[in-house]
Amino acid sequence: MALFDIESDREDLSGFVWAVYILQLLTPFTGGLAFIVGGIIAYLKHDESIGHMEQSHFRWQIKTFWIALVAGVVGLVLLLIWIGTIVLALTSLWIIYRALKGGYYFSQKREIENSNLF
Repeated sequence: MALFDIESDREDLSGFVWAVYILQLLTPFTGGLAFIVGGIIAYLKHDESIGHMEQSHFRWQIKTFWIALVAGVVGLVLLLIWIGTIVLALTSLWIIYRALKGGYYFSQKREIENSNLF
């Protein structure tokens, strides 16, 4: 019996990947709070995932976090004119799409490509 069981570490990381995807899906319903918590978790667990399949998913989640954060700030500023509502709605839909796509790849135990927005 090994002192450190690598498989159990991967299962723990797997739970964190799922938790972040779920938090991202909850973003539109929590005013962004779940999104921020998910971003923090992804950052905290990324280093532990280096060299494993989960690393690509944490990168995907972190990229989603930063792009959506910028888009959300732009949307909030643009609320002064009506277009901000559209920007925030599209940002929410984009977050949901990214969480669903990432979750699908993760459920297939596949890495996800991080070179594009979609």
